[in-house]
Amino acid sequence: MTKKENFLEDILSNYFGNADISEYRRMLADLSVVPKLKKSSLTPSIKSQLQTKIYPEQEYLTEINLLITFAERKLSKSKLIEMLLQIGQYSISRGQLVTATNVYEHALSTSKKDARLESVYAHCLLALGDIYSRYAKWKKSLTYINKAKKVFIKLKDYQSSARCENLLGTISGDRSDLKKANYHFEKSLSLLNHKKDVSLIGLLEINLGVLNNIQGNYDRAFTFYQRALIQYEQAQDYRRIAEVRHNLGVLFTHKGEYELALNEFDLSITVSLKSEYLPTLAISYLSKAYIYAQTNDYPLATAFSDKAMQVAYKMNDRLTIAEVYKVRGIIERNEKNYNLAENYFLTSLRLNRELENLQNEAETSYELGILYAALENKKEAAKYLRKAKDYYKSINADTIVERINSVLK
Repeated sequence: MTKKENFLEDILSNYFGNADISEYRRMLADLSVVPKLKKSSLTPSIKSQLQTKIYPEQEYLTEINLLITFAERKLSKSKLIEMLLQIGQYSISRGQLVTATNVYEHALSTSKKDARLESVYAHCLLALGDIYSRYAKWKKSLTYINKAKKVFIKLKDYQSSARCENLLGTISGDRSDLKKANYHFEKSLSLLNHKKDVSLIGLLEINLGVLNNIQGNYDRAFTFYQRALIQYEQAQDYRRIAEVRHNLGVLFTHKGEYELALNEFDLSITVSLKSEYLPTLAISYLSKAYIYAQTNDYPLATAFSDKAMQVAYKMNDRLTIAEVYKVRGIIERNEKNYNLAENYFLTSLRLNRELENLQNEAETSYELGILYAALENKKEAAKYLRKAKDYYKSINADTIVERINSVLK
């Protein structure tokens, strides 16, 4: 039995009696009966068209939609919403964002204008804000999060307000506004009870580690990661363990300690696969691809970048998709396929501009500048390297600024 099947079995046993479960299963059995096609109808063209899988999430989404409709007839409103929130959380962790969006929007409309469910309504807003941030739809995401924050403040729910601040900080970080990101993370910490809110404090320590790593404060970043790792290992929170391991790998990559980095990425991938946590899986695959590109193992670099792209497309993770193009550009540049490398870099640059991700835009500009330097196109090389340098100067990343200066000389 797959993890998805186990999850749905747990939902059924937690919310329904034996008679209702039997009724639901009979309905699914009827759904699975596929009309037999006449052999005369199956021309090669029709067979090819029908066998093409266009939307792998369709089966899961159909089953969830039928379950929700079934549950509306069988459960109280409070139990229905409780079930919806569990399905939504699970769907996000599996990268099933279309399903998660549908589930949370249904829970939102069910809890709206019901004073008894005001907290649930706000949690649905926050969840939708999280989902839209994963699509890099920043304006929509911020609208949902800020609405949720207003409700939590009204209810004096400081832990949930802290979660809003943390997500606002993450979005600011994704959009490369590190000063604003740090403000939200610090504000989130100020709202928390350090004895009770261990899991969220661990998440904030991960995020503060990321900010310090970007700025080249590696020892400080390492300390944040280690503190978070101890907490999550004690709690056996595998998804967060995967995130910390990945971030440690990024830290070692920045320091050029590739063997240590690969070990951390392997640990992250193992835990991500075990917990079926796709967001971290995609970026750990991609980080391994980057290291293999740096160490001239281009077949492995290409293979891991392809795996990263598969997972990113499944989640519609546009930030990671843009990063895959950057890494593919590095691979092709190193193999002296300069036209293809340029196309990959320019595609990554275009996507990052659309996503308003200044950090990733700067990273890609740097790599594109290196390409033009190799082609002895001094004008274009200087243009892109200076663009990258301006960004890194603005965040006080002195180590990277020095590296760019050495290329510009």
